[in-house]
Amino acid sequence: MTPIDEIESLKAKLTLYEQNGAAKLYYSLNRKANEMADLLNKVNLSHLPLDDPKDKTFERMKIVWNDAASISTAIKDLGAAAGVTGDEKKDVEKKPFLDRIADKRD
Repeated sequence: MTPIDEIESLKAKLTLYEQNGAAKLYYSLNRKANEMADLLNKVNLSHLPLDDPKDKTFERMKIVWNDAASISTAIKDLGAAAGVTGDEKKDVEKKPFLDRIADKRD
């Protein structure tokens, strides 16, 4: 690794510590919730072969919808805790509250 590559790698790692991780996680989970909804909407349960013991589609779909409530709650709580505004770039780049306080004390 060249010195320039090493510097860029270290800058990338530093950026991770300067971002608002809770906001970043909020947006990530929100995207996953949308993907889960799209997946659930693609499958028509009345067309599933329930008499075929080898077809596990229903069981897999059930796992997705069983986790939906806990993911929705996590998204809501993370959004409130991170002060999400709907502007992902701005929210993720904003330092977390405790880090902003520490910066003011320096």
